[in-house]
Amino acid sequence: MEEFHKSWERFSSERTLEFGGHTDASWKGSHSVSACLVIPIDDEKFRDRLEPLRDALRPFPFVSLHPDHFMHITLAPIGFPVDEPSEEDEISWSELDEVEENARDALSGMSPFPLTLANLNAFPAAAFVEVHSEDGSLGELCDKLRRIPGLGKTSSLPHLTLAYFHALEGSEAPDALVSAIEKHRDWPVAEIEAKEVKVSLLELDSEYPRPEARARIKLGR
Repeated sequence: MEEFHKSWERFSSERTLEFGGHTDASWKGSHSVSACLVIPIDDEKFRDRLEPLRDALRPFPFVSLHPDHFMHITLAPIGFPVDEPSEEDEISWSELDEVEENARDALSGMSPFPLTLANLNAFPAAAFVEVHSEDGSLGELCDKLRRIPGLGKTSSLPHLTLAYFHALEGSEAPDALVSAIEKHRDWPVAEIEAKEVKVSLLELDSEYPRPEARARIKLGR
């Protein structure tokens, strides 16, 4: 996918890092929970293919590797659920339920489809594995979600985050990090099936809490 190539070209040329992740105070502010649409995965089935990627990232002190229970394919951030929204990135709990129902309607005609996980890549704030769909089903799913009111920020690059970069804003990525990622730019990880989309809630005050499933949307049901 051309977007993944562009992401890598940008990171490898600009070489700037950010503080990534849900514990970033400048991102979460006073909020305690965030909501996101994800595709859940079971990485136990391909952990041996992820370990060389983790090993490549592990030597860098600013890298925070995700534990197994935290792994998922990010589709779309929803916002911060609160009782009384007052900011653009906040959403009421009743509005969150509406997003779920709209997503359920939007995806009602979709069946499970194959996904390919391959290739280490990076944003300034995170290292991730690319997610590809040869038959275009992933793009179709994202297009359907993008049309849901309140989900204009749907990611154009669904990805499996492997680690956050906990670095100072604007700091330079070491040559060794760029080289370590580049060595794994062509690295097959797994062939899996997308069977459901989950409305996931995340507690923001813990480093790696276990995400809570607010709702599960089964494909093909």
